[in-house]
Amino acid sequence: MSHVVKQKGFTLVELMLAMGFISVLLLAIAMTVIQIGTIYNRGMTLKDINQTSRALSDDIRRSVSNSSSISLSTDYRTSSAGGRICLGSVSYIWNYSNALTKADPLVAKYDKRPTETLRLVRVPDKEKLYCAVKVDGSLANRNIRALDDAQAQELLKSGDKDLAIHQLNLVSQPSAQDPATAQRLYVLTFTIGTATVSALTPDQTHCLAPGDPGADPVYCNVQQFSLVLRAGNRVN
Repeated sequence: MSHVVKQKGFTLVELMLAMGFISVLLLAIAMTVIQIGTIYNRGMTLKDINQTSRALSDDIRRSVSNSSSISLSTDYRTSSAGGRICLGSVSYIWNYSNALTKADPLVAKYDKRPTETLRLVRVPDKEKLYCAVKVDGSLANRNIRALDDAQAQELLKSGDKDLAIHQLNLVSQPSAQDPATAQRLYVLTFTIGTATVSALTPDQTHCLAPGDPGADPVYCNVQQFSLVLRAGNRVN
């Protein structure tokens, strides 16, 4: 007498359900990993911006406090491309990210390295030559001179995502002046962020929403900072 052994297995419907469940699970895992990566990258970018802003603020504050005189009419120059502040010991020269993207003809460069991008540079300048102007009102030294090249220091981070200046303004506080020492307070406000202008709002103060064309939700970050500066002994 023979016996028929029946082997039990999964039906086609059961296999399809199992494969569907596994697919959904893998998709959920992948989306979670992507989201974690996005949060990590944005966090690292924010960390770089905050570290850079602190270092920049400390550097400028020390330089301003050591300066003997500041005149906004002669020691502070701005244009559509950027600007510069001349403090008598050092000068700060910057280009706006938007000007770099559009290749603005007023962008400052290095005479010795014309193809290298200049974002925010600190350069020795005891005679305030970088704020001097010609008779026609144009800058006498738009670019970093070759003889200053070795001492010029780029202050903005350059890496996977370059940082850039989007806005920078220096204003005086007329009512905050010490009559005994002629010291005066100034307020410096600046905006630092990732250099991709197309990922920012038109005023370059915020990143575009993730669904907007050109948005960069993985890296885009921009922050605004403000600091109060006390100038030296004789301030005009």
